[in-house]
Amino acid sequence: MDKHEYQIAPKRVSTNIDMNKVTGANQKVDSGNLILGPSRAHWGKGSGTGSGTNSPLSGSKEDLSSNNRFDMLTKTKNLVPGRTSSAPAPRKNLMDRERASALAHAQAIGRGGQGRRTPSQSPVRSAAEKTDQLSDEQIRKKTKSILTEYFDIEEIEEACACIKDELQLVRKHHVFIEEAINIVMEAKPKCLRLMGELFPALFEENPPLMNADGLLTGFQPAFEIAQDLAIDVPAVYANFGKLLGQSFAKGHLTFKVIKGALGPLKESDKAGLVMCEIIKSALEFLDDKGSMDIQQRWGKDKMSWSELCNNPVELIQKYKLDFLSTTSEPKEAISETDIDISMSLRNLFDKSSQDEIFLFIDKTVPEKAQKEGPFIKNLMNEAFTFCIEPNHTTEGMFTISDNFAKVTPILKKYLQSGKDNSELELHALDAAQFMIHGMKHPRGLANELFIKLEDDEIITENGFRYWREHGNEQQGHGVMRQNLKSFFEDLSQDSAEDSETGS
Repeated sequence: MDKHEYQIAPKRVSTNIDMNKVTGANQKVDSGNLILGPSRAHWGKGSGTGSGTNSPLSGSKEDLSSNNRFDMLTKTKNLVPGRTSSAPAPRKNLMDRERASALAHAQAIGRGGQGRRTPSQSPVRSAAEKTDQLSDEQIRKKTKSILTEYFDIEEIEEACACIKDELQLVRKHHVFIEEAINIVMEAKPKCLRLMGELFPALFEENPPLMNADGLLTGFQPAFEIAQDLAIDVPAVYANFGKLLGQSFAKGHLTFKVIKGALGPLKESDKAGLVMCEIIKSALEFLDDKGSMDIQQRWGKDKMSWSELCNNPVELIQKYKLDFLSTTSEPKEAISETDIDISMSLRNLFDKSSQDEIFLFIDKTVPEKAQKEGPFIKNLMNEAFTFCIEPNHTTEGMFTISDNFAKVTPILKKYLQSGKDNSELELHALDAAQFMIHGMKHPRGLANELFIKLEDDEIITENGFRYWREHGNEQQGHGVMRQNLKSFFEDLSQDSAEDSETGS
């Protein structure tokens, strides 16, 4: 066969279908009321509800053209409030809401002009802003119930779960805090401690059940009537510190926000007192490096005692917070020669590394003051106190402990910082003389100490001789020189031998 010719397919035998046997085959169909899909979908002309004879909504008097939700953009006049149809109520309400939403979005787009839609113009429906479901009175009632159980079983996780599930706080954290303070202020010390532990735990929940603003706002009513509270609860200011101490220690509160919250206490000059109580409570909770951490935070927030109280010196001494006494204070208010860091050094020598001690001194003491007598005396006095311990073999005797190795590099840094350190060495040996004189010159202690200072090259040979001839501390100077007679004889002999070797 030629490739251009076509092959005719064999004719199939036709099959006759009896249309009388097909149900509904002879019924006429109204194309305008045709339902394209399941009857529950309500599809009809456009995208509105059907109203044909075969529609489940048949019988509605509403014109089909008005059922198209997008047609509402141009036919807003057909919307008649309160109009009803034969459709089930839930479906009708949904359609009305969708039409109104589409219309509102279209009008918003028209007002916004051309270009990209702003979030408020987005056709995606935004969720309603959350609000607290409970009234203040309901929150207070549930808070009392939850805390009563918490104080009984002491299960902090269970308390957090109850607060989350039953209170569902959104904006009323302060109401919970106010009620909590009312409950624990005159309660047993155990309840006060448990409440102080619960506050930071609420911050640490996921999502957090507490925030700094809610916590401190809740304290405001108590701060405002603190003077009256103190009549019945003398420990009210200490209680504030115990309640807020751990939240501050864990970093949920900063010095800056606490200072702002203490405003109501400034008129009675109690803001500084409460701040001291908070720091005291935090230090009890923190590890050995707590003082360093708090000092850094104090400096970071540019804190000044003058902003908190009228007489900071008394508070600083009472609460042993001298490590905060100079940070961020106006320079003209502080004399560099009056800086006393004795208490801080005592804690640092015992608990901190050499690098941490260097960091503390360099941040706290101005460079000029590091080369002056008061600082050197403070440094040496605390170092000697840290290193001297009773001799357990001989009653009334003392010796130099192994701690001397820890303070050696610190003493050398600040005593041997220049070419001529005679004056600094003089102040250091004056401090040693003053301390030993106060101990009533234990036998052999001065000699042992001076030998250590020489062997570790903390004090030079010239420094020892300069002190012997020009010591500023008169009390006990003669006794010290007499007790050190053999030391200076050995020093002269070693010097002579060195001269002969050098020659």
